[in-house]
Amino acid sequence: MLRGNTRGRARARLPIAALAMTLLATLSGCGLLGGDDAGSTAAPQGTGAVEKAKIKVGVLPVVDVAPFYLAVEQGYFKEQGLDVEPVVMGSGPAAISGILNGDLDIAFASYPAPLLAQSKRVADFKIVADALAAKPGHLVVVSPPNSTMKKPSDAPGRKIAITAKNSMTDLAPMSVLKTQGVDYTQVNWIEMPFPNMITAMQNGEVDGAVVVEPWVTVAEKQLGATPVFDGASGPTAEIPMSGYVAISGNGKFATTSPNTIAAFQRGLARAQSQATDRPKMEEMFVKYAKVDPQTAKLVTISTYSTSLEANRIQRVANLMTEFGVIKGELDVSTMIPNTGATAGS
Repeated sequence: MLRGNTRGRARARLPIAALAMTLLATLSGCGLLGGDDAGSTAAPQGTGAVEKAKIKVGVLPVVDVAPFYLAVEQGYFKEQGLDVEPVVMGSGPAAISGILNGDLDIAFASYPAPLLAQSKRVADFKIVADALAAKPGHLVVVSPPNSTMKKPSDAPGRKIAITAKNSMTDLAPMSVLKTQGVDYTQVNWIEMPFPNMITAMQNGEVDGAVVVEPWVTVAEKQLGATPVFDGASGPTAEIPMSGYVAISGNGKFATTSPNTIAAFQRGLARAQSQATDRPKMEEMFVKYAKVDPQTAKLVTISTYSTSLEANRIQRVANLMTEFGVIKGELDVSTMIPNTGATAGS
C-alpha cells in the first residue's frame, strides 16, 4: 500500500482526551455508512508468521468500511492467519484515541485527522491500508429543490452545512470553487452531523449541504435535493477519502507487527478487489452502514483501493497545506510502514 522512508518516532504531546477534541473536526468529515490476545500462528506459504493473531480494528458505520466487513464475513483475514475483531466506535476521535491508548491495533479514519496529527507530531501514525477514493456522486454539494443556489458561482454568501471545518466536507468543495474562480472565503460553512442536514435544509436553516454517500442518496430521496456541484471533481477528482491507520514507535503495533499488518493488507485487498460486485456491497451497506435496501441499490459505489500509494494520499496532505490546515509540508511516504508485502498478493 504506501511506501517510503522511515521517520523518527514522534512523541505524543497531547493527552488522549485533548487529542480527541482536537481531531473531532477532521475526523467527522468521512460520513456515515475486549482485550488483546497476542500470539503467532501459521501464515500462508511464502509469508512470515503473524506476530499477533488476534487484533482489534476500530471502525465506523460508514460505506467506506463495507469491504472490511466482507473480509471478516468471508474469512479472508482468517486465511491470512488473523482473527480480526471489529470494534464499532461512536466517533472518529474515539477510534484515534483507541489506537493511541492501545485499546485498538488499527483504526479506520478519514484522512485529514491522522495527517493533521502527524504534522503536529502527536504520534507516529502509519497508514496500513487505503480505503476509499471518491467517484463522481460520492461527495456532493446539494441544495433543496426550492433553493436559488443552483451552480458553484451561487455559493458565496450562502449557508452550507458541513460536518466540520478542516475536513473533506469543506476542503474538497473549497478546492473546486477556487479552481472555478469562485470566492470560497465568502461561504458560511455551518457545522452539523449528516443526519441533521436534511432537516436543516428543509427548515431553511441552511441553503445547502455537503454530503457523502449514503447521505447523497438519502437527501435526494427524502428531500428531493439537487446537486449544485460535485466536490470530487476537477482538482479533487478521485480524491482519497479514508484509510486504516496504526501507531508506530517503541512497543507500538505498527513497529512490532509488520507481518500482521501485511496479512491485514492482503485480506482487505482481496475484499476490496470484489467491490465491483454490487450485490455484495449492498448487503454490507444494509448490515453495517444501516442503509435500507432501497437506498443501498441507489448508493454510488466509489473506488475501493487494492494498493497503497503515497502519491495518491499525498494529494490530501497537499490540499490541507493549500488551505492552511497543515503548516509547512507533510511527506506522506514517511507514513507508509515497511512490511515487505504487496497488498493484494
